[in-house]
Amino acid sequence: MEKARLILGGDVMLGRNVGHWIERKGAEYPLGKISPILKQADLVIINLECAITSSKVLWGGAPKAFYFGAPVKAADSLARAGIDIVSLANNHVLDFDYGGLESTLELLDEFAIGHAGAGRNNLEASSPVFAERNGITFKMAAFCDHQVDFSAGPSSPGINYVDFSDEKAALSRFHEMLEEMGSVDWPMLSLHWGPNMINRPSRQFRKLARSVIDMGYGVLYGHSPHVFQGVEIYKGRPILYACGDLVDDYCVDSEFMNDRQLLFELELARTRLEKIRIHPICIEDCRAIPAVGAQHEFVASRIASLCREMGTEVVRNAAGFPEIVPG
Repeated sequence: MEKARLILGGDVMLGRNVGHWIERKGAEYPLGKISPILKQADLVIINLECAITSSKVLWGGAPKAFYFGAPVKAADSLARAGIDIVSLANNHVLDFDYGGLESTLELLDEFAIGHAGAGRNNLEASSPVFAERNGITFKMAAFCDHQVDFSAGPSSPGINYVDFSDEKAALSRFHEMLEEMGSVDWPMLSLHWGPNMINRPSRQFRKLARSVIDMGYGVLYGHSPHVFQGVEIYKGRPILYACGDLVDDYCVDSEFMNDRQLLFELELARTRLEKIRIHPICIEDCRAIPAVGAQHEFVASRIASLCREMGTEVVRNAAGFPEIVPG
């Protein structure tokens, strides 16, 4: 029976101090320590939370607190680590204006990294990205629920924006996208949604996520809060409400411990989820490294607790790594 291993990571921010480290230490610096984990998978997807560009021209809209722009060498960082696809539907990919987005798209194409969620117009921004691994097919569409001024238009670059305050309209767009995907084994929906530093999804998001699965999506892949949230298995399909961050230079909150993160590895057959293996990760000195000791235990215990609240049981495998095995 065909199977594919899909790894989903959270936000990857390669600008500011991370970018300085890339320039000093080389492209492998931010993700090189976890690349052996990533390269064991058949398909790896992350959310790229920055522009990759040499441009210094900032977004011309309302001033922002933070602008994330990574050096051109950061595209090589993604490729060397084994990243196959990135979601671009987020509130930072246009931080360096249209030129920054254009540079990002060109560099991703140069390094053969697939992308969805932003483009040179709304048609390109809404187009799903396709992948096939071991005879199993995937398509992913990506949406973002904040920074409406980043929205792509018929002739203007931007992101695939959606307004969740109109739930009916949002679900209609998701359904239209699903129909556009056609016949595919694992249709995926990537959502950059919700506020920062929230350990649990809102009741509205849980309702919305289940509606997405009801309409036929196979995986909901969420990110944005900078911390991971629990996993719900609904009708045999995984809802990953928030995958946390994979690498950044953010201050560590003593309550949320946002330097302790994870990777989700989904083992998928053509028609069913077999298992989710969880890889605890730690962010230190602007790079991602496998968590060990107390850091590993912190991540393993917290994800188990958050999943249990959603009715999802997490067990430890023989090596001590958390796993979810659907009943």
